[in-house]
Amino acid sequence: MTQSDSDTEDRRGRAPSGPVSTHIPDLIVALVVITICAFLYVNTYWFDSVPSSLAQNVLPTTFPRLVLVVIMAITVFLPFEYARKIERGIDLDEERADRPDMIVWITGVALVGFLLAFPWLGALPALILIAVAMPLMWGERRWKILVPYAALFPLAVYLLFSQVLRVNFPRGAFSSLF
Repeated sequence: MTQSDSDTEDRRGRAPSGPVSTHIPDLIVALVVITICAFLYVNTYWFDSVPSSLAQNVLPTTFPRLVLVVIMAITVFLPFEYARKIERGIDLDEERADRPDMIVWITGVALVGFLLAFPWLGALPALILIAVAMPLMWGERRWKILVPYAALFPLAVYLLFSQVLRVNFPRGAFSSLF
């Protein structure tokens, strides 16, 4: 490797070491995530406005904006993680060399299916379905753990958002049961 090659980046996508070292692939991922978050944040400006007589403490735009800002803030640190891991003797590129297992893609498809089914099923049935399906897909077979999790976690999430935070969920096809 010549001096000019080492000044740009090495084969693994690392920028030259110095006071602040970034990892080029992570920088690209961070830029993509921040771009998507910024696009979604701007889209919150087109949410329907709530009349002041119906407005609660928090506007419908507040929570999505808060989540997006937190995601963007955390993402800013992503390109610098590589340098800290290398200092500790951990090579992330070595771990990232293998393609993701098929279960990663199946999980992604299942989550998209969950999002599509959410309005039709309603919040609680959809949460229960995903709380059962995901662990089973990932190979969980300890029923003493799975059953309480599948019952309590969706119920806790539902109660937190519907009762404490007063979020209105889609009623869904099974609304008469709940």
